[in-house]
Amino acid sequence: MLVSTIVLMVAAVLSSIISSFFPHFSINYISIFVGLIIGLVPFLNGRILPFHTEVFMYIVAPLIYFEGQSTRINLIGKRLRQILETAVLLVIVGTVFAGFSVSLLGIPLALAFLMGALSTPTDATATESILLDTENEY
Repeated sequence: MLVSTIVLMVAAVLSSIISSFFPHFSINYISIFVGLIIGLVPFLNGRILPFHTEVFMYIVAPLIYFEGQSTRINLIGKRLRQILETAVLLVIVGTVFAGFSVSLLGIPLALAFLMGALSTPTDATATESILLDTENEY
């Protein structure tokens, strides 16, 4: 359990460091890429404990809920069109691209599409990326 936690914490820190060098990429996608690398390295992959859905439901889901609660509603109203375009486009393109790419590894297409759909950002993350893009323009 300790080794698994350390590997995941190092991956999170590494994702954060990499994202500082590539500010135009969402940290979600950088984290997925780092996780993919960990999964492909047999020594590291064997160190990560299996995923349990109970952990997601009790720990991660409330964090996503509170992230959405901390987003200011007036920012969403100002950028609603851009947020919807970004979120919908990311879901469709990300799901299709990731689904077909992952299916090339021998994973069933339905599971590959599910993995692609799960890799899309939350609404608060989409809002944050829109705001970062508009701040960089000015």
